[in-house]
Amino acid sequence: MPTLLMQGAIACLHLSFAVLAFAIARSLPPSERVFRYGWTFTAATFVIRGINMGSHATFAIVAYRGGPGSPLWNAAMPVHQVMNHSRTFLLTAYCLVLCVALVRGQRGKPLPPLPLAIGAVLAGMAVGGLVGVMEDPFSGLTHFTAVAVLDIMELLALMALLFVGLTSAGMDRGLWASLGVSAFVLALSVLWYASLSRIDVVGQWSPRPFHVHLSKAVLYSVMLGIAYRQLMRLRGGKRVRAFLESDRRRAMPSLHG
Repeated sequence: MPTLLMQGAIACLHLSFAVLAFAIARSLPPSERVFRYGWTFTAATFVIRGINMGSHATFAIVAYRGGPGSPLWNAAMPVHQVMNHSRTFLLTAYCLVLCVALVRGQRGKPLPPLPLAIGAVLAGMAVGGLVGVMEDPFSGLTHFTAVAVLDIMELLALMALLFVGLTSAGMDRGLWASLGVSAFVLALSVLWYASLSRIDVVGQWSPRPFHVHLSKAVLYSVMLGIAYRQLMRLRGGKRVRAFLESDRRRAMPSLHG
């Protein structure tokens, strides 16, 4: 049960980050269209991801309380596979769409419409869910290995996004740092789940699931702190700059006074 509750806490952290991201987007001046787009799209993505995580954790808790042999208990493992992979493909789609938006913004072209971008993220989540449906019946070896392998795909997409964010100057420092923490979580996740895949193998070390999720919660709290600091800086009239930007901008006024 503590592990399931920690999963619920991580979902709450994602939703809290989404709220801050929306607030940051509103605090940015209209002239910063690419920065505003990045934060708004990120906020929408983390709302979807947070709802996905929250639904997953809630279902798992209810199934756990139902006990072995109950219908929900029997459905828990297939649902676990579907939800895990759906989030992986969701974030991968997010990275690809935001990469396109940043490149287009650098060239002065129109940015992808947000409804279309969000639709692509939802489509990615659906594809991930289908991958989970097609996976073999749950076992620690098969599922956690699959999670580790697909997390590598997600990590590569996120690293590509961070690179484009640097080179295009279309991502402000707060968003870049927040996504950098998320990339660090993913890098650790690959190692954690590769080890968890050996959880049933005698003589093999494996981390406890609670410790894995606790570590994630701590790191996502850092991401939340970065977003909060960025919001306070904007509301205080501080500069908003891309990560490698060297020129000095005048302080940007806050829309919230």
